[in-house]
Amino acid sequence: MQLNSTDLEQLLQQATKAALTAGEYIVQFDRKQLDVDSKCAGSSFSAQVVTQVDIDSQALILSVLAPSIKYYNLGVLSEENADEAQASDHERLTSEYFWCIDPLDGTLPFIENMPGYAVSIALVSKSGKPSIGVVFNPSTGDLYQAINDASNSQVIKNGQPWLLQPYDTFLEREGKAPAISSDVFTLFIDRSFSQDPRYNPLLEAVAEQLKLMGIRSLEVINTSGAVMNAIGVLENAPAAYIKLPKPQKGGGSLWDFSATAAIFEALIQSGSAVAVSNIHGAPLDLNRKDSNYMNHEGVFYSVNLPLNSFIYR
Repeated sequence: MQLNSTDLEQLLQQATKAALTAGEYIVQFDRKQLDVDSKCAGSSFSAQVVTQVDIDSQALILSVLAPSIKYYNLGVLSEENADEAQASDHERLTSEYFWCIDPLDGTLPFIENMPGYAVSIALVSKSGKPSIGVVFNPSTGDLYQAINDASNSQVIKNGQPWLLQPYDTFLEREGKAPAISSDVFTLFIDRSFSQDPRYNPLLEAVAEQLKLMGIRSLEVINTSGAVMNAIGVLENAPAAYIKLPKPQKGGGSLWDFSATAAIFEALIQSGSAVAVSNIHGAPLDLNRKDSNYMNHEGVFYSVNLPLNSFIYR
């Protein structure tokens, strides 16, 4: 069943209601009652930590989305019920579309009572195209919504259309970097990456290229989950979020990037100077056949800077 513009509008409203319902629960939760547990997932502590809030948030989301799942025959991939051992047999591989849900991305910032966590819901097609993206930031109350459709692309922030500045087409055509009207570039990374031997070489490569572009200062932020890292790129341009590939499983999961990829891709269709891809410049593999993880390709989000301007090689 192929979804039309009306279907996507209705499903966006369902995803929004689900995200807000979960977000309200998260905001009101008493952290004095918080119990932290662990699960077998990924290779970093942030991927392995789980709380009852994650589980309850997922249940709330699924209860809101249940009618749409039945009516449209949608698959469901959600962080707290994903089984990596069964990834190659998951219903998302045969469903025309599936809900891709992170009920509480950034569990570590949430546990620490710090900003950087969010509710993230996406609708992804069998081909891996993110068609809908909803992100709710409980810390600020900010709501981001997107429909990524050739005939009806839109991005909304807090109820208003959201557009970013377009590329300077002349500079892009000449193969030069876009003009940047800022002295500071913000690089978002995961906190675990600071222990990676590639961390300093990446910073050096980025700083070298930024000098050539007239940007004097590099600010590194490593306190948020993957969802708010990507949103942070949009809110702090010029900026980028980079995750390099690695051989071991991890590197974020499908649910970490699907909603924000929908937002970025919809912005691209509007002419905004944003980019989302894997580390080689190809579209993100958001319906990977053999795993729920993204370690095989890495991720790259940016505003105002193309991938080949400065990416670590």
